[in-house]
Amino acid sequence: MVLLKNRLPKRLWKVLEFTTTQIMMIAVVGPFFFVFFYMFWNSLKPDYLFFEPGTWIFEPMWSNYTDVIENSDLFANIVNSLIISGTATLIGLFCGLLTSYTVTRFNMRKLVMGILLTRMIPYITALVPFWIVYKYLGLLNTHVGIILAHLVITIPFGVWIMLGFIEDIPRELEEAAWIDGASRTEAFWRIVVPLSAPGMIATAILCFIFSWNNFMLALVLGGFDVATAPVSVYKYADPEAGGSGQMMAAATMVTIPVFFIVLAIQKQLTAGLTSGGVKG
Repeated sequence: MVLLKNRLPKRLWKVLEFTTTQIMMIAVVGPFFFVFFYMFWNSLKPDYLFFEPGTWIFEPMWSNYTDVIENSDLFANIVNSLIISGTATLIGLFCGLLTSYTVTRFNMRKLVMGILLTRMIPYITALVPFWIVYKYLGLLNTHVGIILAHLVITIPFGVWIMLGFIEDIPRELEEAAWIDGASRTEAFWRIVVPLSAPGMIATAILCFIFSWNNFMLALVLGGFDVATAPVSVYKYADPEAGGSGQMMAAATMVTIPVFFIVLAIQKQLTAGLTSGGVKG
Protein backbone atom coordinates (compact mmCIF):
# COMPACT_ATOMS: atom_id res chain seq x y z
CA MET A 1 0.00 0.00 0.00
CA VAL A 2 2.81 2.41 0.89
CA LEU A 3 4.67 1.49 -2.31
CA LEU A 4 1.58 2.20 -4.41
CA LYS A 5 1.10 5.54 -2.66
CA ASN A 6 4.67 6.59 -3.45
CA ARG A 7 4.28 5.73 -7.16
CA LEU A 8 0.99 7.53 -7.76
CA PRO A 9 0.65 11.33 -8.05
CA LYS A 10 -0.60 12.97 -4.87
CA ARG A 11 -3.88 14.20 -6.40
CA LEU A 12 -4.61 10.83 -8.02
CA TRP A 13 -3.93 9.07 -4.72
CA LYS A 14 -6.39 11.35 -2.92
CA VAL A 15 -9.07 10.61 -5.54
CA LEU A 16 -8.43 6.88 -5.24
CA GLU A 17 -8.51 7.03 -1.44
CA PHE A 18 -11.75 9.05 -1.42
CA THR A 19 -13.42 6.74 -3.95
CA THR A 20 -12.41 3.62 -2.03
CA THR A 21 -13.72 5.10 1.22
CA GLN A 22 -17.06 6.00 -0.34
CA ILE A 23 -17.46 2.54 -1.89
CA MET A 24 -16.72 0.87 1.45
CA MET A 25 -19.16 3.18 3.22
CA ILE A 26 -21.92 2.37 0.72
CA ALA A 27 -21.17 -1.35 1.04
CA VAL A 28 -21.56 -1.18 4.82
CA VAL A 29 -24.43 1.30 5.17
CA GLY A 30 -26.31 0.47 1.96
CA PRO A 31 -27.91 -2.79 3.15
CA PHE A 32 -29.30 -1.11 6.28
CA PHE A 33 -30.90 1.70 4.27
CA PHE A 34 -32.26 -0.82 1.78
CA VAL A 35 -33.91 -2.84 4.54
CA PHE A 36 -35.45 0.30 6.07
CA PHE A 37 -36.67 1.52 2.67
CA TYR A 38 -38.10 -1.91 1.84
CA MET A 39 -39.87 -2.02 5.20
CA PHE A 40 -41.31 1.49 4.76
CA TRP A 41 -42.34 0.77 1.16
CA ASN A 42 -44.20 -2.40 2.15
CA SER A 43 -45.94 -0.56 4.98
CA LEU A 44 -47.75 1.48 2.31
CA LYS A 45 -48.91 -1.56 0.34
CA PRO A 46 -52.37 -3.11 0.55
CA ASP A 47 -52.25 -6.59 2.05
CA TYR A 48 -53.16 -8.29 -1.23
CA LEU A 49 -49.99 -6.84 -2.83
CA PHE A 50 -47.68 -7.61 0.09
CA PHE A 51 -46.50 -10.95 -1.29
CA GLU A 52 -45.95 -9.57 -4.80
CA PRO A 53 -42.43 -8.11 -4.53
CA GLY A 54 -42.37 -7.00 -8.16
CA THR A 55 -45.20 -4.52 -7.62
CA TRP A 56 -43.73 -1.03 -7.32
CA ILE A 57 -46.59 1.10 -8.61
CA PHE A 58 -49.64 1.26 -6.35
CA GLU A 59 -51.67 3.77 -4.38
CA PRO A 60 -50.00 4.27 -0.97
CA MET A 61 -52.13 3.25 2.01
CA TRP A 62 -51.32 5.57 4.91
CA SER A 63 -54.23 3.97 6.73
CA ASN A 64 -51.83 1.28 7.97
CA TYR A 65 -50.15 3.91 10.14
CA THR A 66 -53.39 5.42 11.38
CA ASP A 67 -54.73 1.96 12.25
CA VAL A 68 -51.58 1.14 14.22
CA ILE A 69 -51.77 4.44 16.10
CA GLU A 70 -55.48 4.21 16.86
CA ASN A 71 -55.93 0.49 17.51
CA SER A 72 -52.78 -0.57 19.34
CA ASP A 73 -50.64 0.22 22.37
CA LEU A 74 -47.57 0.93 20.26
CA PHE A 75 -46.75 4.28 21.85
CA ALA A 76 -47.17 2.83 25.35
CA ASN A 77 -44.86 -0.01 24.34
CA ILE A 78 -42.30 2.48 22.99
CA VAL A 79 -42.42 4.26 26.35
CA ASN A 80 -41.81 0.90 28.04
CA SER A 81 -38.77 0.38 25.81
CA LEU A 82 -37.46 3.86 26.60
CA ILE A 83 -37.78 3.23 30.34
CA ILE A 84 -36.27 -0.26 30.24
CA SER A 85 -33.49 0.48 27.74
CA GLY A 86 -32.63 3.83 29.32
CA THR A 87 -32.37 2.40 32.84
CA ALA A 88 -30.42 -0.68 31.72
CA THR A 89 -28.07 1.57 29.75
CA LEU A 90 -27.38 3.93 32.67
CA ILE A 91 -26.72 1.05 35.07
CA GLY A 92 -24.58 -0.80 32.53
CA LEU A 93 -22.58 2.35 31.77
CA PHE A 94 -22.03 3.13 35.46
CA CYS A 95 -20.94 -0.42 36.26
CA GLY A 96 -18.78 -0.53 33.14
CA LEU A 97 -17.04 2.71 34.08
CA LEU A 98 -16.30 1.66 37.67
CA THR A 99 -15.26 -1.87 36.70
CA SER A 100 -12.97 -0.65 33.91
CA TYR A 101 -11.30 1.82 36.26
CA THR A 102 -10.81 -0.88 38.89
CA VAL A 103 -9.36 -3.32 36.38
CA THR A 104 -6.90 -0.87 34.80
CA ARG A 105 -5.73 0.83 37.99
CA PHE A 106 -5.51 -2.22 40.26
CA ASN A 107 -4.46 -4.81 37.64
CA MET A 108 -7.47 -7.08 38.13
CA ARG A 109 -7.57 -8.77 34.71
CA LYS A 110 -9.17 -11.90 36.08
CA LEU A 111 -12.22 -9.87 37.10
CA VAL A 112 -12.84 -8.51 33.62
CA MET A 113 -12.24 -11.90 32.06
CA GLY A 114 -14.87 -13.38 34.35
CA ILE A 115 -17.36 -10.70 33.34
CA LEU A 116 -16.64 -11.05 29.63
CA LEU A 117 -16.95 -14.83 29.79
CA THR A 118 -20.65 -14.35 30.52
CA ARG A 119 -21.01 -12.97 26.99
CA MET A 120 -19.84 -16.31 25.61
CA ILE A 121 -22.92 -17.99 27.06
CA PRO A 122 -26.04 -17.43 24.90
CA TYR A 123 -28.49 -15.64 27.15
CA ILE A 124 -31.31 -17.64 25.62
CA THR A 125 -30.04 -20.65 27.60
CA ALA A 126 -30.81 -18.72 30.81
CA LEU A 127 -34.42 -17.96 29.90
CA VAL A 128 -35.90 -20.94 31.77
CA PRO A 129 -33.87 -20.31 34.97
CA PHE A 130 -34.74 -16.61 34.69
CA TRP A 131 -38.43 -17.43 34.36
CA ILE A 132 -38.42 -19.82 37.35
CA VAL A 133 -36.58 -17.36 39.61
CA TYR A 134 -38.72 -14.44 38.45
CA LYS A 135 -41.91 -16.36 39.12
CA TYR A 136 -40.72 -17.15 42.65
CA LEU A 137 -39.74 -13.52 43.30
CA GLY A 138 -42.81 -12.03 41.62
CA LEU A 139 -40.77 -10.22 38.95
CA LEU A 140 -42.56 -11.65 35.92
CA ASN A 141 -44.31 -9.04 33.75
CA THR A 142 -42.62 -6.13 35.54
CA HIS A 143 -40.32 -3.34 34.37
CA VAL A 144 -37.81 -4.17 37.11
CA GLY A 145 -37.58 -7.79 36.00
CA ILE A 146 -36.87 -6.93 32.37
CA ILE A 147 -34.33 -4.26 33.36
CA LEU A 148 -32.44 -6.77 35.53
CA ALA A 149 -32.41 -9.24 32.65
CA HIS A 150 -31.11 -6.60 30.23
CA LEU A 151 -28.18 -5.93 32.57
CA VAL A 152 -26.82 -9.29 31.42
CA ILE A 153 -26.31 -7.55 28.07
CA THR A 154 -25.38 -3.98 28.99
CA ILE A 155 -22.92 -4.53 31.87
CA PRO A 156 -20.46 -6.88 30.08
CA PHE A 157 -20.67 -4.75 26.94
CA GLY A 158 -20.10 -1.57 28.95
CA VAL A 159 -17.04 -3.08 30.63
CA TRP A 160 -15.62 -4.30 27.33
CA ILE A 161 -15.95 -0.96 25.54
CA MET A 162 -14.99 1.34 28.44
CA LEU A 163 -11.86 -0.67 29.24
CA GLY A 164 -10.01 0.73 26.23
CA PHE A 165 -10.98 4.33 26.98
CA ILE A 166 -9.90 4.17 30.62
CA GLU A 167 -6.55 2.60 29.65
CA ASP A 168 -5.88 5.55 27.32
CA ILE A 169 -6.08 8.05 30.19
CA PRO A 170 -2.55 8.61 31.59
CA ARG A 171 -2.15 7.72 35.24
CA GLU A 172 0.17 10.70 35.63
CA LEU A 173 -2.86 13.02 35.54
CA GLU A 174 -4.32 11.30 38.60
CA GLU A 175 -0.96 11.29 40.35
CA ALA A 176 -0.68 15.04 39.78
CA ALA A 177 -4.12 15.48 41.34
CA TRP A 178 -3.08 13.40 44.34
CA ILE A 179 -0.03 15.61 44.83
CA ASP A 180 -2.35 18.63 44.85
CA GLY A 181 -4.30 17.04 47.71
CA ALA A 182 -7.14 15.31 45.85
CA SER A 183 -8.28 11.88 46.97
CA ARG A 184 -8.57 8.94 44.58
CA THR A 185 -12.34 9.45 44.42
CA GLU A 186 -11.98 13.16 43.64
CA ALA A 187 -9.39 12.43 40.97
CA PHE A 188 -11.70 9.85 39.44
CA TRP A 189 -14.71 12.17 39.17
CA ARG A 190 -12.77 15.31 38.21
CA ILE A 191 -10.25 13.81 35.79
CA VAL A 192 -11.12 10.31 34.62
CA VAL A 193 -14.84 10.82 34.10
CA PRO A 194 -14.58 14.06 32.04
CA LEU A 195 -11.79 12.64 29.88
CA SER A 196 -13.75 9.45 29.21
CA ALA A 197 -16.94 11.34 28.25
CA PRO A 198 -16.67 10.57 24.49
CA GLY A 199 -16.29 6.88 25.26
CA MET A 200 -19.21 7.01 27.68
CA ILE A 201 -21.45 8.50 24.99
CA ALA A 202 -20.47 5.85 22.45
CA THR A 203 -20.91 3.06 25.01
CA ALA A 204 -24.30 4.39 26.10
CA ILE A 205 -25.62 4.53 22.54
CA LEU A 206 -24.47 1.01 21.71
CA CYS A 207 -25.84 -0.40 24.98
CA PHE A 208 -29.14 1.40 24.36
CA ILE A 209 -29.45 -0.05 20.86
CA PHE A 210 -28.69 -3.59 22.05
CA SER A 211 -31.22 -3.26 24.86
CA TRP A 212 -33.85 -1.64 22.63
CA ASN A 213 -33.60 -4.36 20.00
CA ASN A 214 -33.73 -7.26 22.45
CA PHE A 215 -36.81 -9.35 21.79
CA MET A 216 -36.61 -12.72 23.50
CA LEU A 217 -36.01 -11.55 27.08
CA ALA A 218 -38.86 -9.05 26.87
CA LEU A 219 -41.24 -11.58 25.33
CA VAL A 220 -40.58 -14.39 27.83
CA LEU A 221 -40.20 -12.34 31.00
CA GLY A 222 -42.57 -9.48 30.23
CA GLY A 223 -45.05 -10.93 27.77
CA PHE A 224 -47.73 -8.66 26.42
CA ASP A 225 -48.41 -7.10 29.84
CA VAL A 226 -45.16 -5.10 29.82
CA ALA A 227 -44.54 -5.29 26.09
CA THR A 228 -41.56 -3.46 24.63
CA ALA A 229 -41.39 -2.05 21.11
CA PRO A 230 -40.11 -5.26 19.42
CA VAL A 231 -42.77 -7.32 21.20
CA SER A 232 -45.39 -4.85 20.02
CA VAL A 233 -44.34 -5.48 16.41
CA TYR A 234 -44.49 -9.22 17.03
CA LYS A 235 -48.20 -8.92 17.83
CA TYR A 236 -48.87 -8.21 14.16
CA ALA A 237 -47.46 -11.60 13.16
CA ASP A 238 -50.98 -12.84 13.88
CA PRO A 239 -53.04 -12.28 10.67
CA GLU A 240 -56.04 -11.30 12.80
CA ALA A 241 -54.06 -8.48 14.42
CA GLY A 242 -54.10 -6.26 11.35
CA GLY A 243 -52.16 -7.74 8.46
CA SER A 244 -48.69 -7.47 6.99
CA GLY A 245 -48.98 -3.80 6.10
CA GLN A 246 -49.64 -2.82 9.70
CA MET A 247 -46.76 -5.01 10.87
CA MET A 248 -44.39 -3.14 8.54
CA ALA A 249 -45.85 0.19 9.67
CA ALA A 250 -45.29 -0.71 13.32
CA ALA A 251 -41.73 -1.88 12.57
CA THR A 252 -40.99 1.40 10.80
CA MET A 253 -42.32 3.46 13.71
CA VAL A 254 -40.27 1.43 16.19
CA THR A 255 -37.08 2.02 14.18
CA ILE A 256 -37.49 5.80 13.98
CA PRO A 257 -36.70 6.72 17.65
CA VAL A 258 -33.30 5.00 17.65
CA PHE A 259 -32.51 6.44 14.22
CA PHE A 260 -33.10 10.01 15.37
CA ILE A 261 -31.23 9.49 18.65
CA VAL A 262 -28.14 8.28 16.78
CA LEU A 263 -28.54 11.03 14.16
CA ALA A 264 -28.72 13.72 16.85
CA ILE A 265 -25.44 12.73 18.49
CA GLN A 266 -23.58 11.17 15.58
CA LYS A 267 -20.60 13.51 16.03
CA GLN A 268 -20.17 12.51 19.67
CA LEU A 269 -20.64 8.85 18.75
CA THR A 270 -17.98 9.03 16.03
CA ALA A 271 -15.59 10.91 18.31
CA GLY A 272 -16.07 8.33 21.03
CA LEU A 273 -15.49 5.35 18.77
CA THR A 274 -12.34 6.85 17.23
CA SER A 275 -10.75 8.31 20.38
CA GLY A 276 -10.48 5.02 22.23
CA GLY A 277 -9.88 1.40 21.48
CA VAL A 278 -10.78 -2.04 22.72
CA LYS A 279 -7.74 -3.63 24.27
CA GLY A 280 -7.47 -7.08 25.68
